[in-house]
Amino acid sequence: MDAFSLLKRPLREYIYASGWQALRPIQKRAITFSQESDNNFILAAPTASGKTEAAFLPAINQVDDWTNGVKILYISPLIALINDQFKRLVQLCQDLGINVTSWHGEANQAKKKELIKHPNGIVLITPESIEAMLVNRPQQARHLFGQTEWIIIDEIHSFLGENRGIQVMSLLNRLGFYMQKDPRCVGLSATLDKEDYFTAKLFFQNKRETSVIVDRGQNERMHEIFYFPKQKSDESSFFKGIDVIYAAAQTESMLVFPNSRNKVEEIGSSLNRRAEKNKQNQASFFVHHASLPKDTRLFAEQFAKESRGRKFTICCTSTLELGIDIGAVDSIIQYGPPPNVSTLSQRLGRSGRRTGVNKLRFIAHEAWELLQGIASIQLLDEGQLDTSPQITQPFDVLAHQIISLVIEHNGLTKEALHQHLRRGHVWRAIKDEHLDYLIDSMVEREYLELMDNYEMISGYNAQPLLRMAEFYTQFSTEPELSVYHDLKNIGTIAIEPGLTNGDNILLSGKVWQILWIDLPKKQVHVIPANKGEAYFESKDRQDVSSLVRERMKQILLTGDWMHYEPLIQESFDNLAGSIMKKDGYYFQLTDNGDPWLVSFLGSKANRTLVYLLGLVTGRVYKQGVTSVFIVGDHIRESLIEAREANVSRDDWIHFFKHNDLILQSEIAHLKYHKLVPKDLMIEYVIDEALAIDEVNAFLQGDSFIA
Repeated sequence: MDAFSLLKRPLREYIYASGWQALRPIQKRAITFSQESDNNFILAAPTASGKTEAAFLPAINQVDDWTNGVKILYISPLIALINDQFKRLVQLCQDLGINVTSWHGEANQAKKKELIKHPNGIVLITPESIEAMLVNRPQQARHLFGQTEWIIIDEIHSFLGENRGIQVMSLLNRLGFYMQKDPRCVGLSATLDKEDYFTAKLFFQNKRETSVIVDRGQNERMHEIFYFPKQKSDESSFFKGIDVIYAAAQTESMLVFPNSRNKVEEIGSSLNRRAEKNKQNQASFFVHHASLPKDTRLFAEQFAKESRGRKFTICCTSTLELGIDIGAVDSIIQYGPPPNVSTLSQRLGRSGRRTGVNKLRFIAHEAWELLQGIASIQLLDEGQLDTSPQITQPFDVLAHQIISLVIEHNGLTKEALHQHLRRGHVWRAIKDEHLDYLIDSMVEREYLELMDNYEMISGYNAQPLLRMAEFYTQFSTEPELSVYHDLKNIGTIAIEPGLTNGDNILLSGKVWQILWIDLPKKQVHVIPANKGEAYFESKDRQDVSSLVRERMKQILLTGDWMHYEPLIQESFDNLAGSIMKKDGYYFQLTDNGDPWLVSFLGSKANRTLVYLLGLVTGRVYKQGVTSVFIVGDHIRESLIEAREANVSRDDWIHFFKHNDLILQSEIAHLKYHKLVPKDLMIEYVIDEALAIDEVNAFLQGDSFIA
């Protein structure tokens, strides 16, 4: 029987009335698979392939009674994505009589209250809202989700290798405690590599097997490369890039992806100034990032969605990387090299829904960045994506979940806590002795309090964490200042050393002059700037994978660039000519003759090598520009010493115990690392933040791709 015939009549009537020409391939496979198997499944298919309907059609099809509790729980990484999917699902479900409820901090409170009175239908929720419910109203979770039959996790790749993903796995485990059924789980992703399948399968915390359903179909791809070498004290190369963006914006609607918020603002500001001067401008320009007010971001999204043929260009960070519907995007501009191939794939997939062609323009101003971008494009064209890392020792997330669990259950003994944590497999790699040590440490430092009945509750030092909604998240935020113009909040900026009255800043694609800074209130008051450069400092650190670095090496050392334009050929000729091989390693000579090591290792492995050289020799080494280089005195001799050294795990532990600044640099982004004893965080760094095997292979001259 064909997939369409497997659907119940109301669904078939909806599809017919909606004018669908046919079911998409991924939809057919999901519907058929769901009827033939009871397994969980992951839908791995390109952007705009119909994954959302491929998940919901089989789930809706198999629910018989919609009135007895929430039947489908949809978990999304973004509120904006929930709002987008809510509109699509309402269209699908309204004629079927199925209630759809959004549940997050910005959702309609009356709808939530109505759902609590009469649990039914489909709920769309964020991980943070699940955490808040389990901490504050655990019986509500039992009431709402006791009869849930399906759990759908959108953009599942965004959770892999991230602390937030560990939190979601723990939340699924905790929700399972209240569920009377064993729900089927579905994951959706556009950028899963084959090597990620195993990790993704482990994501679900139930007793079912998990299968992967793959749709390899994709749009035609086109790309153009623009290289404008940066000259000292000369901004012409930047404005040549702006020329490319501005010209393309007159005929296409686009998303522009730089790699930092300050570059988003700089490009957005330049485009808006160009548009103000040019009366022939055919496009509207916007900026979009997390430091802007919600209404500013929504305005840009809504304009794009309802553009009706008007051209738009949105310069954005990863805020528009995931599948929020903003209408027809004709092309993507990647400004500077993408951080990894998977990110490039995700971004490029945002284009081409109208034309059937994923169109990319890549703009670079520096030779090594050009090489990195070309390597990423080649790998994407070959279908090779970066593998998401696995986190095996997430002690910081575990500590947070321990506090959350003891609050949820109004106190737990150590034995009961062990039972809750071991129900699923999220903490499978953490040894019992490490778990006990962490719990005892949290009691000793008063994050937990041990009662006379041997139950633990949240302790005195946990109370500051619990007073804020921030407790429900794994996001670590930098201190920021709210920016005001005419008493209206226009966004936030990071607190930067030296920022003072009279400085110019970039925000919302415009240049502003600071009138005064009110630090006690964390406010900056500004007026539009007449002229001058803007003060802004980026703190972004985006790791490059070893897969990309190895391809960079292959291109450069094999001379595989002769099919590019003459300027690129000349640049790579010069780059390759500056590389020499000595003692089995590659070096680049600087203008003053000092050799810089060119490791061609990924960022994680490169940092590990820096630490190892310091550990073995006691000398100080640093990563150079774009994290391609390692610089420092006597580097050739140090490499030989490191190659001959037999560095043990105890040596690494000793190194981090006596280099607290380095340790902090590797764990500062972990929101709850202060809940964990220092020696456990050292274990985390050695197992998660370092690439010791890859570096050892490099030192011995072996090829190693993590």
